[in-house]
Amino acid sequence: MHSLIQLSIVVLLLPLLSFVILIFFNRRLPGRGDFIGVGILGAAFALSAYIFWSVIVQAYDPLFKIAWSFTWIDLGMVPGVGPLKINMGIVIDNLTAIMLTMVTLISLLVHIYSTGYMAGDKHYGRYFAYLGIFTFSMLGIVLSDNLFSIYMFWELVGLSSYLLIGFFFEKDSAADAQKKAFLANRVGDIGMWLGILILYSQFHTFNYDDIFGALAAGKFTLSQGWLTAAGILLFMGCVGKSAQFPLHVWLPDAMEGPTPVSALIHAATMVAAGVYFVARIFVLLTPDALHVISFIGAFTAFMAATIAITQNDIKRVLAYSTVSQLGYMVLGLGVGAYSAALFHLVTHAFFKACLFLGSGAIIHAMHHEQDMRWMGGLRKPMPWTFVTFTIATLALAGLPLTSGFMSKDAILAGAIGFAEAEGGGIYYLIPVLGFFSAMLTAFYMGRQIWLVFFGDSRTHLKPAEHHAHGHDAHHGHDDEHGGDHGVHEVSWNMRAPLVVLAALSVFAVYSPDPLDGAKGWFMSMVQTPETVVGDKPPVEHTVLTEGNSGNLLLAESVDHTELPHGTDVSHMPVAATHGATEGDHHTGHTFADPRQAAIAHGAHEAHNPAIIISSIMVALGISMAGIVYVFKVIDPDSTARNIRPLYLFSLNKWYWDEIYDATVIKGSILISKIFAWFDSNIIDGLVNGIAVTVRKFAFANGSFDKYVVDGLVNFTAFFVNTSGALLRKFQTGKVQTYVVLLMIAVCGYFVYYFTQLVY
Repeated sequence: MHSLIQLSIVVLLLPLLSFVILIFFNRRLPGRGDFIGVGILGAAFALSAYIFWSVIVQAYDPLFKIAWSFTWIDLGMVPGVGPLKINMGIVIDNLTAIMLTMVTLISLLVHIYSTGYMAGDKHYGRYFAYLGIFTFSMLGIVLSDNLFSIYMFWELVGLSSYLLIGFFFEKDSAADAQKKAFLANRVGDIGMWLGILILYSQFHTFNYDDIFGALAAGKFTLSQGWLTAAGILLFMGCVGKSAQFPLHVWLPDAMEGPTPVSALIHAATMVAAGVYFVARIFVLLTPDALHVISFIGAFTAFMAATIAITQNDIKRVLAYSTVSQLGYMVLGLGVGAYSAALFHLVTHAFFKACLFLGSGAIIHAMHHEQDMRWMGGLRKPMPWTFVTFTIATLALAGLPLTSGFMSKDAILAGAIGFAEAEGGGIYYLIPVLGFFSAMLTAFYMGRQIWLVFFGDSRTHLKPAEHHAHGHDAHHGHDDEHGGDHGVHEVSWNMRAPLVVLAALSVFAVYSPDPLDGAKGWFMSMVQTPETVVGDKPPVEHTVLTEGNSGNLLLAESVDHTELPHGTDVSHMPVAATHGATEGDHHTGHTFADPRQAAIAHGAHEAHNPAIIISSIMVALGISMAGIVYVFKVIDPDSTARNIRPLYLFSLNKWYWDEIYDATVIKGSILISKIFAWFDSNIIDGLVNGIAVTVRKFAFANGSFDKYVVDGLVNFTAFFVNTSGALLRKFQTGKVQTYVVLLMIAVCGYFVYYFTQLVY
């Protein structure tokens, strides 16, 4: 087994060890065991950083990949199915190394931050245990090399989120939110499982590479439509986990959990899982499936941005921002901007975690106040939070010199290239929605900055009925002061994670060129894989083979037409030449698929126009926020009254909850009532009718038995008994009596005889 595989297994199991220790023994440990959680996650991050260094820095190979697997279940020959064997394994490539580092780092920072934020909570130790199982579940998804194991960890992520979203289970809102998240994700997970079963029915394997190799060899015997359906069904898992329309409704309510949990869910774990999964199955997605994915992503990004502009809860704004940014990532994958989408997944994880932890610091300092309307003027008492929050905000808005600028503009350039490659028309709607979403993002984040940090404190303007505590008010460290008295900067253990995350939101971490992320290490190491579906001529593929000991996979070039049966074809980039024109937007990667090549070329050509258009839209958004909330040229309250229907439409989240309540929920209740009526009146009526019939038949049968059968038997007995008693009178035992009776009988006979003679 390769040493990096061994280290990755340790990284995977360390958070699980933290969970086991803390869930059983936290009450017996000093500090309720928080040092256990922080220490173990620190070790996991250190090992992940070593893997990152070994893979990304030392190897520096876009095609780097090692894998190891073992037979988990072997049922032999199953009648009607054939050989049934399930392997479990681990795969480490560039994307895995990056995701391991990202997940463990953010989880470590959340652990450290939580030692201050959650201090005094009565379930403090259990909270850290739940963080451990959540991190373990996400790491399992990252390391899995097959669909079956990723689905197992997928469900564990769902369970972990259920536990953490409803951590304050005493509140009805938290209990409702955890159930909403769990049920919404089950809908997506059912579709994902059906997609997995379609692929397994064809290939009798769950392994990524085996499936991709079989597809490349043309072994999918069903129609292209079935493959499209399988891809869309698999994508449903992403729709649930990454909160895409129409299953996006759970994510904003997930903020009912502790704020550090929101940072973990919205940045590095649950929502990242869906985008990561689509990236892993990218090569089997047909053009039709990608069209569906791109339109859903574009619509989700725009819809969520329009909702965020009117929200007043500081965490709810960030929650809808997460939905919108996830839409960008899904849009990027759908249009073929694979590297850009994953780049945005990583950059977003850092600046969104910074924003959520920053909002937690603000809520903590404001004594659990979450409504931005009653904040203001916090930049002076909270300078560290202000600076880090502002840097992360600029990254989210996509301003130059930030990481978000490079990754978001790369996606928008890919959207333009995709629209042009598809012939324009309705496909231009995708980049248009993307650019408008960028403008709205800049507006609502500018609004948040102005309302929270600038101007004077508005706490005294807060109506009396709004003086209830916010979502995180179940902590054991409520401050006895009210209003904005005593607002101050948070402690170092809450401040340090903000500084680290803000530093990771600067462009220099990813690329020396602030305008082109393609010149950085990420886009060079995570390149767009070649698809294995669709009509295209035989091409040269990169084939990766694994030795028996699980050592480093060796690459060799072979012609696709000469691939032997069962050849393991990697899902990593194929037909790749790395000597193309310098400065190419896709780092010199060339494609055998003409369609993918056209999209890549269009994205490269659209890079500069995308930067210009995006910068203009971002400038417009920030300017609008300044005009409304700084210079007050436009009064937001009067504007809201003038466009009240649109304002309420946004404020009430497009009425999706009401729509689902009127259709899905009430429809389900109506269907249940119909089935209940059918059950009670038809099924039970039929059963009861049969019971009544059988009972009456039994009564009639019992009466016949009692009065006819038993009556006949009883009458016979009565007749025999009576006749016996009568005859017994004549059986006296005296000879004289018998002689008299004989004479009477003889006399009677003679009388009868002579009577007959006379007549």
